[in-house]
Amino acid sequence: MIESQSFLNFIRSAPGMTVQEEEEILDSFKAVALKSKEYFLREGEICKQIGYVVKGCFSYFQLLDSGRKSILEFAFEDWWVGDLPSFLNKKPSGAFFQALEDAELLCISRNAFERMMAASAAFRYLFHLKTQTAYLKSLERSPKDKAESAEEKYLRMLKDYPQIIQRVPHYDVAAYLGITPESLSRIRKKIAKAR
Repeated sequence: MIESQSFLNFIRSAPGMTVQEEEEILDSFKAVALKSKEYFLREGEICKQIGYVVKGCFSYFQLLDSGRKSILEFAFEDWWVGDLPSFLNKKPSGAFFQALEDAELLCISRNAFERMMAASAAFRYLFHLKTQTAYLKSLERSPKDKAESAEEKYLRMLKDYPQIIQRVPHYDVAAYLGITPESLSRIRKKIAKAR
């Protein structure tokens, strides 16, 4: 098992967590290592595990009819990866999850997940907390993403998630913003001149 203090802190944050439950939860997760460019999940596959990112960076994207990437999200350390609707409903995923750096994860399989959901109130609390937090963040971000120009989105990214600019390739940042790499270069030059 990969050591992760932040993962342990997350597990221990559940009210009423017993030592036995903590051990059972930790035993339900397995260490998984991926190399840069490897896929955690591909479109059309059923998501059979969800993973907590201990180290690394992932992109969560769909392919448009034109063949271009539309990146929906990035995931860094202490984030989770996996297609939850596919995982819960055992249906094919409509997206890709790809490592952008060498990555280490702690993953729980569908069978282990179901077992822990049935056996542990603390685990159920943690899962509901995780899904509620992600849902609220997406609700908060969605109106901004629709209303803002690419330049405004880029400036917000610089402020809220500087690690994206520092760790994600230029062309993937452009795909996240929904613009071409050339347009992103123009935005960056304009912002650099203004500072």
